Amino acid sequence: MEYIVLGMLMIQNMTIYELHKGFETGLSLIYAASYGSLQYAVKKLLAKNMITFEERVENERNKKIYHINGKGVEAFFMWMMDDVDTKNIEVQMLAKVYFLGLVEDDDDKRMIIDKFLKAATDFSAELKMVQNSINRFELTPEEWKMAKYSLRTLDYGIGNHEFAISWLHLVRSQI
Repeated sequence: MEYIVLGMLMIQNMTIYELHKGFETGLSLIYAASYGSLQYAVKKLLAKNMITFEERVENERNKKIYHINGKGVEAFFMWMMDDVDTKNIEVQMLAKVYFLGLVEDDDDKRMIIDKFLKAATDFSAELKMVQNSINRFELTPEEWKMAKYSLRTLDYGIGNHEFAISWLHLVRSQI
């Protein structure tokens, strides 16, 4: 979540309330963020000296407006260029594509997309190998009662990765 907060602060300076609204209106399909989780992420970013804040009084209320600094910008772009973490590939992929417009160099944009294309293609191939090995088993009718539904989740995983591959090709073609 820290990098998503950094990306949002790259776009504009925000309060915790505005960050929360940003998640609700633009990022909610990618990542859900409570006020508590946002406060925790902001606290960590402040401790790492990646963001700063200024306090203002508006309508008799204290407001902290958070700003990304040079160290935060550097960390954000390092994250954007990082290799794919396959544990949470979908969230990572969607978040990085969401912020792809912040990357200036088109070759860097293509490299980011290509990393996800490779990861999705490799994982889809692994799932298909599992599917092929399972299809070789002779199941009893009793075993099939459970297996047929479990196998539908495998179908979903394969379909999901195939869609991601097509979608990533579309994104890449628009660079």
